[in-house]
Amino acid sequence: MQKPPRPIGITFLAIIQILIGLLGLLVSAVIIGYSAILSTLPVVGALASTVGLVIGGVFLFFSLVWLATGVGFLHGKGWAWTLGMIFTVLSILGAAYVAFTGIYQAGYALVFWIIMIIYLTRSHVKVFFGKGTAATYMPAMNTQPTMRSAPVLQSHTQYAPTAPPTLQYNPTPAPIPAIPAQAPATATGKCRSCGMPLAPGNAFCTNCGAKQ
Repeated sequence: MQKPPRPIGITFLAIIQILIGLLGLLVSAVIIGYSAILSTLPVVGALASTVGLVIGGVFLFFSLVWLATGVGFLHGKGWAWTLGMIFTVLSILGAAYVAFTGIYQAGYALVFWIIMIIYLTRSHVKVFFGKGTAATYMPAMNTQPTMRSAPVLQSHTQYAPTAPPTLQYNPTPAPIPAIPAQAPATATGKCRSCGMPLAPGNAFCTNCGAKQ
């Protein structure tokens, strides 16, 4: 499984631990150097030198541990997480003892170590150090039945094309015009002599007998 990216908080803690380790190395070197000078003193020189060497050795040991832990934090080593937890618990106990003795400034260190141990127990931090497994996301399965549309059946039956409609023109015979009845013959003129109406087709006036 691919290691997740280093959390920014781990980078911050690693830098602090490396600085603590370097500072401890400097302090242990100073203590051991003074112990070597005290060994030249008469009577109490040997005792003071022995106590100084013991204290200097303790500082040197813890400084190397903090330095190694900081480097291990940068690379996400599991042993570095274990050492960080152990020495964080020891630091909490030491800071609490110093604070209860009256040096209340040690309370700031106590708060820092408590925050550190809480942070180291976070799930994504433990995964980075290989102390846990990454939570895998499983999508919820839909257990409700889903309505699906019925498949549409497409028929491939071939039908003969329908015969095109034929247009039949049946002209209606025009009505025969009625022949108007001939009106009875009426007089078409008057006699030139007497002025009486003339009978149709008669060349003589029936009144005066004049020829028309």
